[in-house]
Amino acid sequence: MTLPVDIPKKELPWSHIIQADHAGTDIKNVTIEPDEKQREALAEHFDILAIDNLKADLTFKREQGGLIIHVTGHFSADIQQTCVVTLDPIHSHIEEDFEAWYGDLEQAVSFTKAKQQKDALRQHGETPIVPEKDDPEPIEDGKLDLGDIVMQFVSLAIDPFPQKDGVELGEGDVPEVKEPAPERKNPFAKLQEWKDKQHGKD
Repeated sequence: MTLPVDIPKKELPWSHIIQADHAGTDIKNVTIEPDEKQREALAEHFDILAIDNLKADLTFKREQGGLIIHVTGHFSADIQQTCVVTLDPIHSHIEEDFEAWYGDLEQAVSFTKAKQQKDALRQHGETPIVPEKDDPEPIEDGKLDLGDIVMQFVSLAIDPFPQKDGVELGEGDVPEVKEPAPERKNPFAKLQEWKDKQHGKD
């Protein structure tokens, strides 16, 4: 008999834990920012050169009779990456709005999700795509990690193939600098040149 093995959860470079019980029906606001050491760990985690600053404003409240915690927020960050063409450093500013839903799935099942599945089976036997708010992420150990939530959305906003302005990948991955397009020649010029060569007028 093979015994289950507990795999230790990898420690995150940045965490900001709140108790899920603290999220009431009233909207609560919180602003979080990683310190310098945490920003260094985050940069390594995202495989970028540096995170100069990162700030996130979040709100959270309970919905659907208190079963679901709805988190909304906005983050902004200044980051440094390496150009995939020239290998020069690139400074970028990223910011986005985001939202997520969390629920204690051990105590309650999303009634909306169950109803949609039942209706689908009654009609066509197919399970519809359930909106995220009706299929919340599980709350683990009665806690929400706001740092982890922000990290997930920051990772989606980071360009995986950053390039300096005016630079693009050419054939054979040779750096190619964008320049103004040359003046278009008469499309019949090449044909005339060929005819001239054929008649020895070159």
